Amino acid sequence: MPAPNDPAPYGLILSRGLPDAAGVLRLRRDLPESEWRWITRLRRHEDRLRSLVGRALVRRLLGRCLGLAPDAIPLVAEPRGKPVLAAGDPDAPSGSRHIGHFNIAHSGGLVLVGVGPGPLGVDVEHCPERVDADLWRQVTGLPLPAPRGSVAAPDPRMFCAQWVRREAVLKACGLGLAAEPGALRLADTADGEWTMVSGRPEVEGLWVRLLRSSPTHCAALCLRATASPPDDWPLKTLALSDWLDDLGDGGTALES
Repeated sequence: MPAPNDPAPYGLILSRGLPDAAGVLRLRRDLPESEWRWITRLRRHEDRLRSLVGRALVRRLLGRCLGLAPDAIPLVAEPRGKPVLAAGDPDAPSGSRHIGHFNIAHSGGLVLVGVGPGPLGVDVEHCPERVDADLWRQVTGLPLPAPRGSVAAPDPRMFCAQWVRREAVLKACGLGLAAEPGALRLADTADGEWTMVSGRPEVEGLWVRLLRSSPTHCAALCLRATASPPDDWPLKTLALSDWLDDLGDGGTALES
């Protein structure tokens, strides 16, 4: 099935690990004060750490494209609250102004970030130890696949692959928790191939693919049909320590 084909750059990084106290102080410098205050209001300590990692990484990636310091990146909120790069930034170098969208997902110590010129959604989840039939139906909207003549528990990896693709779609169109993932319809494809999404008016024209499917976790990316697949910008996995001190002035960790 054909994939989105409009040439444009995308960046996809999966960061492993959460910062210690010294790392928090370093990453905090990448954020404006208002964004740091928003993070400190999150209830759970781990949520604050994951949000800090995601926001700092987004700002560094955008900063490399725009030639700006991470804390100087101008972000605004769309009507549904999804943050994007402010349009028409006069300080952006020619050819870089179209890189204005990003999305962040996290699970445990994993933080997935995607940046690009058009709306996108990403998701990463750890595979659960077990999945019951009710949860399978709630997430997929489908009956439980089972061998003929038997009743089988859903495969956690298969479930996780369904879960991350649907969450990436809901994030790409801005619906988030306002819609049930089971309302979406995904065409059957092999792992890693693009599939078209249907089931709600808001998702028409969206495509989604698995970025990773392993026994421990799955990750997915969703784009509009006019956007470019990240064939030249594959998912890059880095430990937090690999990029924590990479400020873009000669460092290579965040280079695509």
